[in-house]
Amino acid sequence: MPPVDAALQALDQAMDRLEAAFVAREAQRAEDDAAARDRDVELATLRLEYDSLRDEYEQLRAVVAQVDGRLDGTVTRLRALLEG
Repeated sequence: MPPVDAALQALDQAMDRLEAAFVAREAQRAEDDAAARDRDVELATLRLEYDSLRDEYEQLRAVVAQVDGRLDGTVTRLRALLEG
C-alpha cells in the first residue's frame, strides 16, 4: 500500500474514532441533562411537599395553642368552682 493510501486510511480511522467519541459525548451530555432535569423536578416536588407540610404544621400549631388556651381557661373555671 502506498504511503499516501496508508495515511488516508489512518486519517479515515482517526476521523471515525473522533466521530464516535463525539457521538458518545453528545449522548452522555443528553443523559446528564436529563438527569439534571430529573433532579430539578425532584427538588421542586420536595420543596412543594415541604412547604405544604410546613403550612400544615403551622395550622396544627395554631390549633394546639387555641386548645391549650381553652383548656387553661376551663381548668381555671373548674378550680374557681371547686374552691368557691
